[in-house]
Amino acid sequence: MKAAVYYGKEGIRVEEKAVPQVGEKDVLVRNLRAGICGTDINIVRGGAGNRGISIGAEFGHEMVGEVVEIGAAVASEVAKGMIVGINPVTAKRAGRRQSLEASGFSEYVLIEDAALNYNLYDMGKDCSLESAVLMEPMSVGRHGAFRANPKPTDKLVVLGAGPIGMSAAASLIAEGFPNVCVVDTNDWRLQKAEHLGASVLNTMKQDLAAGLSAHFGEVNVYGQVVPDVDLFIDAAGAPILFKQVMAIVKPGAKISIIAVYKDEVPVSLAQVMSKEVSIQGASGYTDGDIRKVVDHIINKKTDIATMVTQVFKLVDIEKAFDVAIKGEGTVKVIVDLT
Repeated sequence: MKAAVYYGKEGIRVEEKAVPQVGEKDVLVRNLRAGICGTDINIVRGGAGNRGISIGAEFGHEMVGEVVEIGAAVASEVAKGMIVGINPVTAKRAGRRQSLEASGFSEYVLIEDAALNYNLYDMGKDCSLESAVLMEPMSVGRHGAFRANPKPTDKLVVLGAGPIGMSAAASLIAEGFPNVCVVDTNDWRLQKAEHLGASVLNTMKQDLAAGLSAHFGEVNVYGQVVPDVDLFIDAAGAPILFKQVMAIVKPGAKISIIAVYKDEVPVSLAQVMSKEVSIQGASGYTDGDIRKVVDHIINKKTDIATMVTQVFKLVDIEKAFDVAIKGEGTVKVIVDLT
């Protein structure tokens, strides 16, 4: 089989590898599509090993494929020909520490201790592969959106119109939350967020406070008028934007942080205390998140495939990463392994 292998500063090579041998508790999946994650981008761009992807390792962790071989001890509910999304955290016995090396950019991947709704998720016979490949990143976005237990009547703001931010917004909209606004600085990405059903705000064109007040109305806080927002979901990771949010957050509001911040960000604990603001992190996802996302994808609750902006063949994976790293005119870059 062909597989993409990471070599740090020497880049990525497509090599011939042996097809994995199937144990009695394992399933062999023929990969059909794989997504390039922001974590993959940062590691490949940095050119260093030991950041989740080892030098000389197969990698990739966002994938959808077809079951082609089943071990003798695997439950009968797993069938050949089934199209499955894969949870990379549980795909290998090593667990989360090797989840970035789950072989998404290989033609075949071995799923160890295979079971439905544990590491394999049935995507249905008629699923769009461009939607199904988004199962894993959408689960991250959904987890961040629902970590703060929003209410359907809440006024919700998603910061950042990248794959995770749009996944958060799409998940909320799909599950009946009507008041979702996505904030970004790129009109092209914001048009995609609008296509998913969100209202949008471009902070290059309008002040954050004024724009959100226009969307959601205002409340008076100790003589200061601020936007009436109940929950900010931070998928942007922009310190300046976070500072602006802290300046305008209303009492009792929540902030859920999905973004990976590269630098320390100062926080006014006086504001957190006086306004009783809840700030919490959201990392990864649960089985419950994945099941909600699978239902979203199968029942086409939003047109999430709009996030897929470029598709490359495996032989062109270096070009695919170049495009993803450059980030111009992209949301989600995927690899077609067929």
